[in-house]
Amino acid sequence: MIKSILFFLLVFYLPTLKAKESTTWIMSQVSKNNHYQVDLQCDHPPTLSGFQNCELTLSNQSKQIAIANIIIEGGMPEHHHGLPTTPKISWDEDNKTYIIKGLKFSMPGSWQLTFLIDKTADLPRDIATINFKIK
Repeated sequence: MIKSILFFLLVFYLPTLKAKESTTWIMSQVSKNNHYQVDLQCDHPPTLSGFQNCELTLSNQSKQIAIANIIIEGGMPEHHHGLPTTPKISWDEDNKTYIIKGLKFSMPGSWQLTFLIDKTADLPRDIATINFKIK
């Protein structure tokens, strides 16, 4: 009997645990003037419950760009309002990525995140916009 229960758990329950770990949400966008590749990675797809845990990677021709000044803005263009919070982006030297804190969504529908990238040592200012829907 115990062997049957263990077998059931191994076959049916463990795969669901693995599936939950792989729910990472990734969106990529090239900036308006093609200077930057913006890769946004969050722990899970956007939801209306709680804050999003997200990281941002900025690169140019596959070369990662560190310590750029990036401002995040966003909202629902169809509803003419911004984000319900004021998220901040900071450079994480240990993980070599930008960390986004304070990102939250308030209602279902079409959303937009805009990343204003200040000029870096080699590249000019540019802007990247990621569009998505929350159901």
